[in-house]
Amino acid sequence: MTRARLVLIAGLVLAGAALAVSVVSLQRPSGTGRTTLDVWSATDTAAMSAIVAGFEAAHPEIAVRYTEFNTSELQEAVLDAKQVPDLVISSAMDLQVELVNRGLASPLSDMPETPEWSRWRNELFGFTEEPVALVYNRRAFSQRPLPATRSELAGMIRDDPRFFDGRVGTYDVGLSGVGYMFATQDAQRGFQASRLVESLGRAKAKTYCCTNDMVEKVADGTLVLAYNVIGSYALEQVQRDPRLGILLLSDYALVFTRSVLVTKASDAKPAASSFVRFLLSEAGQRLIGQRSSLFPLVENLQEGQSFLETRFEGTTSLLPIRLRPSLLTWLDGRKKEKFLREWQASIQGRTRQPER
Repeated sequence: MTRARLVLIAGLVLAGAALAVSVVSLQRPSGTGRTTLDVWSATDTAAMSAIVAGFEAAHPEIAVRYTEFNTSELQEAVLDAKQVPDLVISSAMDLQVELVNRGLASPLSDMPETPEWSRWRNELFGFTEEPVALVYNRRAFSQRPLPATRSELAGMIRDDPRFFDGRVGTYDVGLSGVGYMFATQDAQRGFQASRLVESLGRAKAKTYCCTNDMVEKVADGTLVLAYNVIGSYALEQVQRDPRLGILLLSDYALVFTRSVLVTKASDAKPAASSFVRFLLSEAGQRLIGQRSSLFPLVENLQEGQSFLETRFEGTTSLLPIRLRPSLLTWLDGRKKEKFLREWQASIQGRTRQPER
């Protein structure tokens, strides 16, 4: 099947919904009786390709068609589509809980045991454990100390406006669903978060839709640092590019899980359940850890450390975000409007980057 044909199919499926970032089929040619799963996801195709290939190898009777979105676009597409996919994957945990709360998810049974914070009502299952990080340009900080906490970062920006002016990046929380979740989780941690946002505003922080865009700008020196990036995506680029450094702030480091649900409207529930079971299985988690930029959810028993902890040194306080209805608080229309209005006021004077 050609890419042009795939795009045409996606256009028919998504008629009236938000446009997908990219449409990529990871399926082999379908044969008689072969089940095809439609997966809509806010996870980079490159990060999922080996995982999907491993699933198809283990289940030759099932093929996967994978469509990639940004987080907010994915939510709009699922809610607006006349024909919903079989599975939905997203890093925006609050938006996933909202889909469950709307009754769009199908309960699953006989799933592998996973940490309690990473699943909800046997309908929503986290399969990664990924930190929220800060990425910096090594050359820019070669003669400067790095911040250890959010308070120190806010103080550095205040005390050296010439160095930071227009050279700090973060998510556009009005555009990015996962960026909004990170910002609201920060807001719950206390006054240091609001102080930091005000400091970002004074520095004329630039805002972006995506982690990869921010990391690229840090690498080429346009930015000296980017705050609240997805640590798994960023670490992959840091390991390839000596211009980049990454750190987790020591006051706390948010940890999120990328979650998956099977839609109630799916007409391929047994195959879709097999996909979720594979993601949570030992084989699936091994693929995530060895063949993907993502971090697996299950612990690496070597030295009693989790996969995440083996990638980052220090004693940073890891703070997992729980898959719970409490995440819906920040999706309330009035509360979200107020938060966005105040956040935008704090980041006044910023340069917004064009949407991808």
